[in-house]
Amino acid sequence: MAVRSTVDFGHRYRVGWHVLVGAVAIPLAVAIAADVSVALGQRLLALGTLAVIVACYALVAPRAMENRDERWGAAYFAVLAVAFPLLLAIAPIAGALLFALCPQLFVMVARWRVRLPLLLILYAELAWAMVARAGVSRYTLAMVGVTVLVPMTVTILLGAYLTGIREQNRKRAALIEELTRTRAALEHAGHEAGVHAERERLAAEIHDTLAQGFTSILMLAQVARTTLLRDPTAADGQLDILEKTARENLAEARSLIAASAPVDLTGRGLADALYRLAARHTRDTGTRVEVSIVGERSGTSTGTDIALLRTAQEALANIGRHAAATTVRIELRHENGLMALAVTDDGQGFDPATVRGGYGLLGMRTRASSLGGTCTVRSAPGQGTTVRVKLPPPPAEQAARSLQPVLDLSSTPDN
Repeated sequence: MAVRSTVDFGHRYRVGWHVLVGAVAIPLAVAIAADVSVALGQRLLALGTLAVIVACYALVAPRAMENRDERWGAAYFAVLAVAFPLLLAIAPIAGALLFALCPQLFVMVARWRVRLPLLLILYAELAWAMVARAGVSRYTLAMVGVTVLVPMTVTILLGAYLTGIREQNRKRAALIEELTRTRAALEHAGHEAGVHAERERLAAEIHDTLAQGFTSILMLAQVARTTLLRDPTAADGQLDILEKTARENLAEARSLIAASAPVDLTGRGLADALYRLAARHTRDTGTRVEVSIVGERSGTSTGTDIALLRTAQEALANIGRHAAATTVRIELRHENGLMALAVTDDGQGFDPATVRGGYGLLGMRTRASSLGGTCTVRSAPGQGTTVRVKLPPPPAEQAARSLQPVLDLSSTPDN
């Protein structure tokens, strides 16, 4: 997106340029028309020449100022170089037109090697008109110095000042345009990062909830099929468990769509959710799961509760699929503001260094890391497995803890 300079003398002050031309041309036309010392034909010729100059300005100047094409400006001043001396020959007062022409020169023409010749031509024509009318004398030369050389010098200095300002504005406009492009690129990158992060979050949520639920449903269906052939009455119980698991999975899907807390945490604390999770795992797999809560629960955030619950869900799912364990222990500790969850089983274990692929362990580590915590897995073949996650307190709780000594000191009575 192109950005125009905040101080563009050609565009922003366009009305001002028109007013300047009118403020010089109109009084000049009145003065020429009212000069009865000049023949009527010459006055009409002078007025026609002035009209040609104003018409050229109206046609060419806006393009030269706004399009930044100095070829328009050079053509405009080439016409002026022909018309201006004719106007001066009839009405020397037309030299006042330079008050409008010189500022235009520095806006319409960018290069000094084009500006200076045009400027020298205009002032040389003014000097020629004065000398041609008054003759060569000391007085005339003095008047040329006062009315030509001094104004020309001032014009060059002012032109250099205006050129410096325009150059600064050009650089500023280029910088603003670059910053605008950079901001747009950063916004796009931020959007893409947000989309990627949301995809990762949804993938983790689906893996920790729906995928595990479907795995449980599949296992229960296989057990029910086997039981149905052997004992139809016992199969009814298996089908009840299968239906209940499917309903729980449906509730998790609805919770995921609504972006709300997990069903087990809705209206309950983390400890209750862990007890329910343990009971459900025992019901579905027959593996005994013990839950231990150590320490008083601090004001943990929902994000921390969700991360710990999802870790326990994933750990139990892995145990059910791979460990062949008989006993599982879930321990939740609250120590010095830290939340620590450990899930230990007495299964067949594995070598963590040989694990490749899969989303479970990676998802647990990513979830813990996103909250500033750690996730470690300790296991060995034949020695069971322990998954341990430690999470720091949320920022609000950290701030409260840092202020607690001050609050305790302020509450101490003075002696």
